[in-house]
Amino acid sequence: MNYLNSLVVYALLAFALLAPAQAQDAPAAPSGPCTTPRAAAQTFLDNLQPDSWAPASAIRCFERPDGLTEADLTQRVERLKAVLDHKGLWVKVDALPDKADFKDAEGRHKVALVNGLADAYLVRTDGKWLFPSGVVQRIPQLYNATFSGWVEAAVMALPPVFRAKVLGYALWQPLGLALLFVLCFLLSRLTRLIVRSRVTRVLEKFGMNAVKDVAAHAARPLGTLAACGLFALALPELRLPISPARLLGVGARVLAAIAAVVLAYRLVDLVVARLAARAGESASRTDDQLVVLLRKILRVIVVAVGIVFILQNLHIDVTSLIAGLGIGGLALALAAKDTAANLFGSITLLVDQPFLVGDAINAAGVEGTVVEIGLRSTRVRTYEDTEVTIPNGKLAGSNVENLSRRTYRRYKVTLGLTYDSTPDQIRAFVEGVRAIIAAQPKTRKDAYEVHFTGYGSASLDILLQTHFLVASASEMHIAKQQLLLEIMRLAKEVGVDFAFPTQTIHMAAEPAPAPDAAALQASVDAYGPDGARSQPEPTPLTVGYLPGHVKPPTA
Repeated sequence: MNYLNSLVVYALLAFALLAPAQAQDAPAAPSGPCTTPRAAAQTFLDNLQPDSWAPASAIRCFERPDGLTEADLTQRVERLKAVLDHKGLWVKVDALPDKADFKDAEGRHKVALVNGLADAYLVRTDGKWLFPSGVVQRIPQLYNATFSGWVEAAVMALPPVFRAKVLGYALWQPLGLALLFVLCFLLSRLTRLIVRSRVTRVLEKFGMNAVKDVAAHAARPLGTLAACGLFALALPELRLPISPARLLGVGARVLAAIAAVVLAYRLVDLVVARLAARAGESASRTDDQLVVLLRKILRVIVVAVGIVFILQNLHIDVTSLIAGLGIGGLALALAAKDTAANLFGSITLLVDQPFLVGDAINAAGVEGTVVEIGLRSTRVRTYEDTEVTIPNGKLAGSNVENLSRRTYRRYKVTLGLTYDSTPDQIRAFVEGVRAIIAAQPKTRKDAYEVHFTGYGSASLDILLQTHFLVASASEMHIAKQQLLLEIMRLAKEVGVDFAFPTQTIHMAAEPAPAPDAAALQASVDAYGPDGARSQPEPTPLTVGYLPGHVKPPTA
């Protein structure tokens, strides 16, 4: 208990000793219109609002250069506010320092009022944050660079009714905005007309038809860029308040950025068209494939840069956005592993070149003609005229059979003859098929096989294997048809029939007497070594027409 009481006493003593020190160390918050950069900017802006218009109070944080009256200084303060409004420069007052002794990175008592206007800044002088004399002296130049005198003169020449304010706007301002929209539209149409009529005609005269088509497609973004340029140039002349001026200005910049991206996209087609024309002059198809891949890569780069460009025009901190993406990079990599695999697969296909556009392939369970090899996938048109998209990662990891690179096309079939065919007829049929192959103009003469290979369940099997020297499947079918027709004529010539599944009914009859043992033994010996009926070596009826050995006789 005594120990607990001691702790309480010590705590009370410590609080009593520290409380005065904390009260002494706590700095007093600065007060006054020009004590901090934030307070000076707030004084300037708050007294120049439509509902609190007090220019005489707004000049309290401005130095007065020699020779300037209070009326002159008031006019300059109003003009600085007009420049900020009509340039759409929004002063973020809460982001300005609120410390009286603030110093920038270079150790100076200096703060920029807003990004985008380097000539407007605050400095600390004699304990106050003020707009220095140099800034005040440059305000007329800023104003004249922002506004042209002829618009102001034209407005003053209008009847007073056009200068009357309705809902916070002078009547001439919405009318001028509508007129500006009409002028921008007309300029856009005129630019597109000039590009499509004059420029394309000049390009066509020089034989640049591919470039002419791209230029015609680029006419629309060029017209949009011209209209946005006129709009951005004339918008400050309307003297709109900062909110609509900023909104319209950002909209014009974003539209111009989009038009620039579209124009760059069209220029990619222009570059690729020139490269494709040169690639078409060469016999190799490799450069054709490189042109297709280059088009896709350039388009991806243009779109990526364009997105960054548009975000910057929206005043979005792209650096922070990229840093945020870096934090989630691992999750993104895991989610995009298939996309990365397909991208590396396309690089593998480009380097190894197992096939090119136009080749007939059999890969990943798909057989057809390659239509396009992209960054992510390859499109194949099957022989059923359907288009199949195969991921490049899957193609790079599978067996690819390139049917277009075959020198020969193999044909293999088993011909069945009926069991009533005699050995001599079979021998004549086999040698006749060889002779037909040797006589065909589109068959390989050094590699074909025609042999009697077995006794089938309903036929005597003849193996036929040959290769056709043809460029397409259609030519192979024509050559195969001619071969089969010749074989059919041969079969009729030697008197054999082709077997087909049949059923034979045998009627019971008196069985013939079986040969005796001596006769059976004599038959066996006759087919043995040195037997009277033995033929251990082939005995062809003709030269045999074996491939690569005997040249067929000429007529």
